[in-house]
Amino acid sequence: MVLSLASPQSAGMRPQSVPLWHETLWPMDWLALRMSPVYYGAGVPRGDGGPVVVVPGFLCSDALLHELHGWLRRIGYTPYMSGIGLNVDCPTETSKRLARTVKRAYAETGRKVRIVGHSLGGMIGRRVSLESPDQVSQLVYLGTPIQGVHTHPAMIAAAQMLASARGLVSRDQCFASGCACDFLEDARRPLSASVRHDAIFTRADGVVDWHDSRETEVRRNHEVGGTHIGLVYNPRAYKALGHILRNRRVA
Repeated sequence: MVLSLASPQSAGMRPQSVPLWHETLWPMDWLALRMSPVYYGAGVPRGDGGPVVVVPGFLCSDALLHELHGWLRRIGYTPYMSGIGLNVDCPTETSKRLARTVKRAYAETGRKVRIVGHSLGGMIGRRVSLESPDQVSQLVYLGTPIQGVHTHPAMIAAAQMLASARGLVSRDQCFASGCACDFLEDARRPLSASVRHDAIFTRADGVVDWHDSRETEVRRNHEVGGTHIGLVYNPRAYKALGHILRNRRVA
């Protein structure tokens, strides 16, 4: 999730249609995954053995993506954790750490890398895809606000508190609307034609505005329901991802 610390009014934020407490239902997505045949790869195209790097969202670490990492291995891919640590640092610096992981995956497998990013992780993955199209073949967003930064006010407040506590605002205005780095501007540049990209989103997203989590091309969008947090466990998201990675239509 990409955050702007401008006020909702100054940012032109739309009213949040889904209350933040709805995100407490994410364990239901995890339970549904464990009960679904998709968890074991049923109804999902078999992977081609290629490398897939998974990237966590804001305030999260690779540990949150343990299920997704294991599932990708079960269905036939070579998964990699992002290696970025806890996703709370300047996105530009975090992108550099992800780029090192992508470079390693590319070198170890000899194949271009697919990136699957949750929330802010999708934007960080986009930055790396822009900088290294020779190493990245595909980017899949999970609840990533690719069209804007209309985020729940409570999350904006949390980011502001975090920035103050870490002294980030006084150092480089990271996470602030006046951020001096070029992350947001650069990350919005068009991707190389060689990098396929799709968005998986839910209208019940209680963290980011779901309107912003869609690609401009309708065919690249895949709606799955469930919570924002739960997209990393959602069986419908997993099924969609399995088809997207093999460039097939979702049944």
